[in-house]
Amino acid sequence: MLLYLGTGGGKEEDDMTRQEVLNQITQALGSVPGWLSGLPDPQLEHQWGLIAWLLSDSKLSARDKALVAFGAGSAIHCPY
Repeated sequence: MLLYLGTGGGKEEDDMTRQEVLNQITQALGSVPGWLSGLPDPQLEHQWGLIAWLLSDSKLSARDKALVAFGAGSAIHCPY
């Protein structure tokens, strides 16, 4: 599965069209969550880059990233 992990350079050649981002979200998650579909294009691309990184394996596995996120959310008493 190919996930977009943009470089953050802000160059136009790095930018994806909204439909490309939505297609990647659908491929990875099965559908596009409503809170993502309502975002403006630049924010959608940025948020998807963060989510794609979280779901991918790097030096930390996706499982370890999820455990860190869960621990951080518990530590700050996150209501979500």
